[in-house]
Amino acid sequence: MIHRESRNRLAEALRQYLSGRITNDELDAIEVDWRDRGAVAVKEMAWHLYDDLRTHHVEGNLTRGSEERRTVARWIAFLHSDREYLWPEYSFMQFVNWPMNLLTLGWWGRMKKRKWEQFLEAGDFNVWPFCTKEELESVLQKPQLLAGKRVQQDVPIDAESDK
Repeated sequence: MIHRESRNRLAEALRQYLSGRITNDELDAIEVDWRDRGAVAVKEMAWHLYDDLRTHHVEGNLTRGSEERRTVARWIAFLHSDREYLWPEYSFMQFVNWPMNLLTLGWWGRMKKRKWEQFLEAGDFNVWPFCTKEELESVLQKPQLLAGKRVQQDVPIDAESDK
């Protein structure tokens, strides 16, 4: 299910965070509808963009022209598209679980690794949250942002010669 309001709200917050207009805490506070798996997945992945132990503006690898910034731009393009999120269930909010791994004699770590490998088999992670490069290219052919129409001018071409 696509929840347009959630996707638009998250896409705008990501743009504002990248431009330094909001803090990591403000980005983290953005609510998305849990029924939109794509919005939820992008929000979870966005958690990796910042340090959640302190309030700050964009920093580090998200400088202009960086690969990380282009990755976030791809997330924003996905949020503005009407594409369903086709990846299997997976939480990107992974924590170090060494106590669980110790208590289960390594089973926990093996299970997490197997789940990650199954996730990666579902598509091309280089174009995530899209599943395939073709999906991404299709969306890039019809951009939602900065895709304004040419304005028809009412001034005749030879107006300068009339002066």
